[in-house]
Amino acid sequence: MPNDTNIRAFIADWFARFDRLDPIEAFLPDLHPDVERNMPDLDTDLTGHDRVRLCYAGVLETLRKPTEHHVSEADVTPGTTSFEVLFRAKTKTGNRDEAPVSVDWQFAIRSDGRPPKAAY
Repeated sequence: MPNDTNIRAFIADWFARFDRLDPIEAFLPDLHPDVERNMPDLDTDLTGHDRVRLCYAGVLETLRKPTEHHVSEADVTPGTTSFEVLFRAKTKTGNRDEAPVSVDWQFAIRSDGRPPKAAY
């Protein structure tokens, strides 16, 4: 079972992938197939990985590499973690975006001991 350090390392790796704007295939194996994520501007008929794919396609169309995600105040408990993320990015049109975001994740421990599969 992953400990607090493993979960924090997973979170750091996850956001490092976002900072590089890795392809969607770098994320899907770590997401539950029925992942629920608050993406109000997207097609509500889509669910799980399909909805995440659509959201991330918009990210890739909008943002320049690299982006920045600064994680702080992580609180890890069995099956959940909450943390703050300061997001910074530059859009392809030259605008700068910055947003503080509060994140709550639910996760299940994988049977092989690898980092959790997030269900947020």
